[in-house]
Amino acid sequence: MKRLGALTIGLMALPLASAAPGDQQDSVRHGLPAILAEVSGLAPATSDSVFAHNDEHAIVFEIAVQSGRIRRAFALGDPTIEGDFEGIATHDGRIYLITSDGLIYSAPPGKHRERVSFETFDTGVGPKCEIEGLSRSPHAGELLLLCKRFRDRETDDRLEIYRWKIGTDHALDEPLLSVPIARFLEKGERSRFGPSGLEWDPKKQRLMVVSARGNWLITMRPDGSQIRRQKLNAKGHPKTEGITLLGGNRLVLADEGSTTRQGRLAAYRWR
Repeated sequence: MKRLGALTIGLMALPLASAAPGDQQDSVRHGLPAILAEVSGLAPATSDSVFAHNDEHAIVFEIAVQSGRIRRAFALGDPTIEGDFEGIATHDGRIYLITSDGLIYSAPPGKHRERVSFETFDTGVGPKCEIEGLSRSPHAGELLLLCKRFRDRETDDRLEIYRWKIGTDHALDEPLLSVPIARFLEKGERSRFGPSGLEWDPKKQRLMVVSARGNWLITMRPDGSQIRRQKLNAKGHPKTEGITLLGGNRLVLADEGSTTRQGRLAAYRWR
């Protein structure tokens, strides 16, 4: 495999936020390097680290959650694949990246600064909606795709999640979940909802959806029942784009940066 050029991967710790999801204690928070200013997705890597990526290049970073240090960074393709990447997931030892148009790139994890070969799949969901998240699934051999904005409808009045059978070129036609937003948000809140990240919690058997707009964390069963909504602290989580769980009880969130702030990674003990 070819090697990547040198990467600037130093991290600067940020003060802990006093407000966290559920006001949980035992939290850590780190600033991310400039290359991850537009961090866009998270997935479990090990019991104490996550995979992350930005939204322009297929470069995957493994970050130690407790220290905030980058353990490795590897790229898909030579030259590195470019695209509007909106989610990442892991399954059976492989990495999966998805674009907003529903293209999935699958590759084995690489060593630090390594370039890895990849496979490409078209899920077919792109013409229906703009994809904004990828996650493991309650169904074996599948991943979940989160819709943000519908291309074939006048309004985005539903939350929809599709199933993709790994290795195929088309997602299942019927979504796993299709729930009216009115079921969990009041009328005045709905315009401030734009799903931006998805995670499946296998321990609690529930879906977790974050919305960068409105700072929402929504959890529910795959059938759309037992919906719970929670506000993320806007100061601590100004634009949450990534969500994952480690060990079933550690919630990790990634917030996109701006011209005036770094991207951020935060982890909480989640009861």
